[in-house]
Amino acid sequence: MNFKGTFADTGSSRTQAGHVRHSGIIVGSLLLLFIGLALSAVEQKSPTLDESFHLLAGYSHLKWRDFRINPEHPPLAKLMAALPLLLLDTNDAPLSREERDEVETNVEHGWRLANRWLFSSNDAETIFRYARLPMLLVGALLGLLVFVWANELYGLTAAFAALTFYVFDPNMLAYAPLVHTDLTFTMTFFGGTFFFWRTLRELTWLNVLLTLAFFSAAAITKFSFVTVPLIWAILAMVRIVAAEPLHCRLTARTTVTVTGKWAKAGWLTALLLVALLCAYCIIWAAYGFRYEAASGEPIPLSITDAVTPSRWLIPLIQLNQSYHLLPEAWLSGLVYVLSASNRTAYLLGETSDGFWLFFPIAIAVKTPLPTLLLLLGSLVVTPDQQKIATGNQFLWMPVSVFLSLAIYSRTDIGLRHILPTYPFLFVWLGGVSAALLRSPSIAKRCAVCVLGLWLVGSCVANYPDYLAYFNETLGDRERHAILVDSNLDWGQDLKGLKRWMVDQKVERIELAYFGTADPAYYGIDAIYKPGTWSAVLSKPPDSTRLRTATYIAISATHLVGLYFAPQNPYASFLRKKPVAAIGHSIFIYRTDR
Repeated sequence: MNFKGTFADTGSSRTQAGHVRHSGIIVGSLLLLFIGLALSAVEQKSPTLDESFHLLAGYSHLKWRDFRINPEHPPLAKLMAALPLLLLDTNDAPLSREERDEVETNVEHGWRLANRWLFSSNDAETIFRYARLPMLLVGALLGLLVFVWANELYGLTAAFAALTFYVFDPNMLAYAPLVHTDLTFTMTFFGGTFFFWRTLRELTWLNVLLTLAFFSAAAITKFSFVTVPLIWAILAMVRIVAAEPLHCRLTARTTVTVTGKWAKAGWLTALLLVALLCAYCIIWAAYGFRYEAASGEPIPLSITDAVTPSRWLIPLIQLNQSYHLLPEAWLSGLVYVLSASNRTAYLLGETSDGFWLFFPIAIAVKTPLPTLLLLLGSLVVTPDQQKIATGNQFLWMPVSVFLSLAIYSRTDIGLRHILPTYPFLFVWLGGVSAALLRSPSIAKRCAVCVLGLWLVGSCVANYPDYLAYFNETLGDRERHAILVDSNLDWGQDLKGLKRWMVDQKVERIELAYFGTADPAYYGIDAIYKPGTWSAVLSKPPDSTRLRTATYIAISATHLVGLYFAPQNPYASFLRKKPVAAIGHSIFIYRTDR
């Protein structure tokens, strides 16, 4: 392979340095714009459903090395979000050891602790503002990786195009600031695959170390990391059967050229085994090299009591309990995720335990239309053919395998579960855009510019409702007629509801809220209706049942009855016209009509 330097230029070194400086300024400006858009948008929203629980878990991990809260997710993203909180003077009185011990036998108590700690004992707005900063830095790092990989594959023009697709993608802007595992795993998966590609191109100590670092980080971010070794093994097999030799530059003066298929297989197998070993060590390090989820806690975690593990998982659990091969919290979370993958899903007005078309439809309606059109255009207009041969499989193989496994698992909760596929597509589209811009056809060059302006305009037009973003294919249909839950309504619009109440001079409202944030914290005087989890977490006085209100606010997820069985108590409102829609996720109706 013949790969040029990242910012190679045929001019003088001074000209080259100028290009690097100017490119750095542009990249930095785009990433700062990304951070600004994401942060300013999320500041207008309330915390999403899972964020409080994740943040409490990360804080308890850091402060007390207690991993019993939220073990169904590995700790890295939660630890990063909680790290700035150590600099704040937080009131930890609700988080005593006795209260945390109760979580062991009552998982719901953990949600109640998070609600009480954040919204009653502290200033939740300040805490979340600090907690989002590490998440945004992760988002910026992901954007930088997209730029660098596109540049190494297709050149500087492609890199700027790829970064533009990333910066102005509403889905990336929506999930980047959230205290959750989705974008952090996307970054570690994409970054690890990028450096794995560099390693297969030229095996150096730096490339190997960065590959191991990103893979190990993925192992303590999200249990979806189990798909990474499979994807990398397939890519390694492609490299093994290729005619090109494997170049191993172990020192500045020593380069080993490996030509035989078996020899290449030996080197790459060793690399994958070392990656698994490093991940194993990092998993133990993340849990403080302690088997028990909490110090002095001999009682096994009860998280797996909520599921029935498959036959092949039961021996693994028993083996781990006997020999402590993996930290208790990490393995318990993995068993829970593998055993509880099928959850109630909603698509096009129907509920089921899963839909084969869920993710294809989610991609079709939630991916910006300019991005989709350029993807279709790439079927006939592709980047340089020589460059395709070196990098195409590393862009499309992860997308194909990861998406196929997601469809097969039927964990149809939200687009966020296939978010790791998007950065690979952005890199590819960067190459397609560069090819079109080099075309002698004015129509093709203009088409790229029009699609770029369309993408930016769509992003601006949907500000700040990025989580509820749907593209123009929606037509006249209501968004909740297609998808709900984290695709549309994740409890993020309590602030918008309060602003509407102030504008309309509404003092009290009935509320069916799909979220865990405390409405009272935002000054909402609510009469809680069935499905409002905040009512359970904050324990409102019984006197609320005696009050009345003229309006009712219903979250879109409750409106379609996703988690109500066998009958949706709000079905009648689907036939009525709402008075207002807050951020596309909360619908308001008059109760006296």
